[in-house]
Amino acid sequence: MDIRFLSTFIEVANTRHFGKAAENLFLTQSAVSARIKLLEEYFQTTLFIRHRNSIQLTPAGEKLLPFAHQLSDTLKEAKRELQLQSGEYIVCGATQLASELQLSSTLSGIHEHFPDWSVKAEILTLDNLSRQLHERVIDLAFSSEPLKSEEVISHQVSAEPLALYVVGRTSEEIDANDYVAIEWGGKVRDLICQQWPQLRDAKLRTNSLRLGLNAIEEDGGCAVFPVRFAQQLSHLSLRQVHALDDVQACVYLNRLKSVKRHALTTVVETLFPSHKTMAV
Repeated sequence: MDIRFLSTFIEVANTRHFGKAAENLFLTQSAVSARIKLLEEYFQTTLFIRHRNSIQLTPAGEKLLPFAHQLSDTLKEAKRELQLQSGEYIVCGATQLASELQLSSTLSGIHEHFPDWSVKAEILTLDNLSRQLHERVIDLAFSSEPLKSEEVISHQVSAEPLALYVVGRTSEEIDANDYVAIEWGGKVRDLICQQWPQLRDAKLRTNSLRLGLNAIEEDGGCAVFPVRFAQQLSHLSLRQVHALDDVQACVYLNRLKSVKRHALTTVVETLFPSHKTMAV
């Protein structure tokens, strides 16, 4: 039994017209008639009574119609499930800092554990990240703070110690003309201002870790970096001035509570097995 025969039967039953059914299915009228004839031969009964100006279902046709809908829907659902299994996809979004701290390793993990998946990644502002997550444009959202929404589950997936570093300076004195302010959040900003009030101003403010690094590579100066990140910069003469013990650079994974897609749960459990659930 070809599923297209049932689809054609349903369309003729809906339109009560072979010509309109053919138009809706992008077929010729003779092709529609041939399919209905084959279906009638299969069930060994007449499904339609053809009048000059109308087509009516026979009692047998009336009985077949709900089964045709059920079979058609079941086969379509089976096709969708098999397509998802053979060609899974995932869309990730991240704010700038979250992308630099976490997204690259997450994408590498997806490619390693799910090599057949199609992956898309975008860098977004926090507002756009939240909006696209709620609109189901993206599946997983990474941010430096949890998204505040009753519809969202947020997991803290990383927390990096921070410290103030200088490069190209031998003096202990730090002033605003040397300071590159990377936007780690209000807590870090307040702590910096308490410890070094002169740093309320900065020669550059940026939400990009890489851009802040490039600025002090070229001109020297000071900036707050994650300790592990700074330790990897052996080509620079970075000197730690002060460890910021009370604050960290955190990354949160956000996803919608209402999404029941098993594949997303599998990704989270595989890549972040010890995630910490946040109440939002």
